Amino acid sequence: MWQFEPFLPVAAHWGSHLQVGGTPLLNLGSVQGINLWLKDETRNPSGSLKDRASELVLAVAAAGGITEVVMASTGNAAASLAAVGAAQQTRVSVVVPRDIPVAKLAQIRAFGAEVHRIDGSYAAACAVASKLAKARGALNRTTGLNPFTREGKKTCAYEIALQLQWDAPDWVIVPTGDGNILSAMAKGFADLKAAGLIQQHVRLVAVQTAAACPIAQPFDPALRGKASATSSATSSVTCADSINVADPMDLQAAVLALQSTAGQAVVVDDAEISAAVMTMAARFGVFLEPSSAAGYAGFERLRRQGVFAAGDRVVLVGTGTGLKDLTVVIVAAAAQSAPAVHPDDWRSLIAQPALAGP
Repeated sequence: MWQFEPFLPVAAHWGSHLQVGGTPLLNLGSVQGINLWLKDETRNPSGSLKDRASELVLAVAAAGGITEVVMASTGNAAASLAAVGAAQQTRVSVVVPRDIPVAKLAQIRAFGAEVHRIDGSYAAACAVASKLAKARGALNRTTGLNPFTREGKKTCAYEIALQLQWDAPDWVIVPTGDGNILSAMAKGFADLKAAGLIQQHVRLVAVQTAAACPIAQPFDPALRGKASATSSATSSVTCADSINVADPMDLQAAVLALQSTAGQAVVVDDAEISAAVMTMAARFGVFLEPSSAAGYAGFERLRRQGVFAAGDRVVLVGTGTGLKDLTVVIVAAAAQSAPAVHPDDWRSLIAQPALAGP
């Protein structure tokens, strides 16, 4: 990501030794006449797009002589901050909600961060992180509060345009919780257009889970005029924990991102998300966590609705690796399991079809 140093608010020499960014743009081919790509952010050091934000925030901290960074997170951003913090030898303290997936909690602890679990929601964790940062005199990296998170994440938009030889796509689909990746993508493409590096108008799509969809609600025709799907304090249970945000910290900027790009928003349910996890793995060879696979679920729903035209170029943002949350695939594997075959009965396997994905 430091190849874009002139567009960033801090010099590259303050960055870590980790290679953040430079992730591949995978051509997934044509889907019903629509040209589909995946920006595979699972290749980042901690397996998440959030590394772009953490890399920049910690570079800013290093440049300013700041020795501790605090944040609230549902998991991915905390693991990201912990990873880059370890590389930078910066103290990292994270506040997480009680229902954080165990794989993400283990990853955070492995990187050596100080972890505080809160008996409450993500919103409660954000409130505690703000108090903790103020009390300790630390920098607060929490998404939507720290402006440098958007500056780091916007480099994903730069890379997409560069990898398409500055011929920007028609649509970019973003799994959306806090809304910060969405606002960052809008800023990134706006920067490139202002600099004359791209000419096209890129339309953004926010995909949210039915458990928490405050950003999508004003844009999704199926939700307009209905009461809010969630309260500001709590959100419903969903397999897509990373985008299960009832009270987005970057709500205003996310809504403006959709408005300014003539964008769309769509809400998908857990069944669609679970199917998308399996389809992305079995059809395209890419293992995404449920929150990330929600982007493909949103693409399929909008494709069926006729939103995309034949020949449109659509980029999915694959925000996190499936290794961060194995629940969906474990359930699917258990459902497909068959009795073990005795080694002497191996001939019975000849006539048996192999277990296949969707």
